[in-house]
Amino acid sequence: MIIPKIRCHRLAAASRSSAPVRALSSASLHVLVEAVYCFLPSLGRTETSGVCSSLALGVVRLSAQEQVPQRTCSNMYSMDFRRTKFSRFMNNRVPSSKRYQPTEYEHAANCATHGFWIIPSILGSSMLYFLSDDQWESISAWMYGTGLSGLFIMSTMFHTVSWKKSHLRKVEQRFHMCDRMVIYFFIAASYAPWLNLRELGPWAVHMRWLVWIMACAGSAYVFFFHEKNKILDLLCYTAMGAVPAVVLLSMPNREGILELSVGGVFYCLGIVFFKSDGLIPFAHAIWHIFVAVGAGIHYYAIWRYLYATGTSQIKISRNSLLVFCTDISKTVS
Repeated sequence: MIIPKIRCHRLAAASRSSAPVRALSSASLHVLVEAVYCFLPSLGRTETSGVCSSLALGVVRLSAQEQVPQRTCSNMYSMDFRRTKFSRFMNNRVPSSKRYQPTEYEHAANCATHGFWIIPSILGSSMLYFLSDDQWESISAWMYGTGLSGLFIMSTMFHTVSWKKSHLRKVEQRFHMCDRMVIYFFIAASYAPWLNLRELGPWAVHMRWLVWIMACAGSAYVFFFHEKNKILDLLCYTAMGAVPAVVLLSMPNREGILELSVGGVFYCLGIVFFKSDGLIPFAHAIWHIFVAVGAGIHYYAIWRYLYATGTSQIKISRNSLLVFCTDISKTVS
């Protein structure tokens, strides 16, 4: 029996040009070939060509239908914003060795979400300074205010340069390094009021200067190994924020621990968006919002428990020591 091969190359061409056809199993193709062998010998040239074309179209449609449930199931577990109307608000994700390039919308959002908090941070820091009752409170307010306002100022400056002066690669890189360094000093400054104005244990008291050594070490790492290992960078920031928090748990006065914990939770949740550039539109701007919320909660705790009440454990100890020394001097005289 002679098997007609007239124009059956259309089926092969359609199979090669269609990706879904490649997904067919070998068993399905075997059944398809057997059907062609059985029916084509009894048909003429015109009918053979029509059957081949129809058969190829049917294979493509059948394969496409088999692929639909697979795509639907995958979308149930991950939201692909590239297939939505939000795709114009973000660029494609880049490898870990490169830095993500935001869209114009994301650049503007990155600048606004931290630039908005520059003036409130300066005013809030000034209020803490004027509420200070002694030298240690004034120094702590100055340290905390500098770290808080410096974070928002440097972040806004870097994102502005990255947006408007991206062609100046060296300048942009320097601002990016400064932005990363400021984060270490911001973390240290956030703990300064608690470490300076609260009574600590004999070992925990060393954290008052150790936290600044950690900030300097982190800044040196950024200077020499900037963007070399992003995972290690993230681990360093996390350790910098977690180690002093453990020390604060040894304070006899536990007021403010709840607010510190809630603020830390916001920082940790924001890390999810910090690592989602190219997957979620405005991911970095959302990270900025989480940082601002966490910083606001920590500021509230510092204002309420260390400055607004006008009393703290260490202040009571100093006043008691001052009264004791005054009584002794009066007795001796």
